[in-house]
Amino acid sequence: MPIDNFDEIHRLHQAWKKDLLLSEKEIRSLTEELTELSSKPMQQDQLIKVEHFQNALIRQKEVVNDQLQLIVKADKLMSESEGSPAALTTLHTRLQEDMDTFDRLFIELREEFRSFKQQMPA
Repeated sequence: MPIDNFDEIHRLHQAWKKDLLLSEKEIRSLTEELTELSSKPMQQDQLIKVEHFQNALIRQKEVVNDQLQLIVKADKLMSESEGSPAALTTLHTRLQEDMDTFDRLFIELREEFRSFKQQMPA
């Protein structure tokens, strides 16, 4: 899919940046909730789940940072007068796929965490 409208792509990239920054805040919030939960006595299976969430949240934060860097790279490529439309199309397609995957996985992680939290004794 060749890119014809750089303004539209730029607006989409800005929306992705905003979404990623909001996700980063939510990751911090979930990490704080998990820290609070883990301060309570737990069974072995619950401790394993806590470690799973800790690792998943660390990974999601890394993905957010990686995606932000790719968006900056794409924006820089668009601003260059000699930027290759083919390279930009490839990068944008990758970004779109990565953002779709990130959104899906983050929603699943959030739902899994909420379910775990509800199962914990008050």
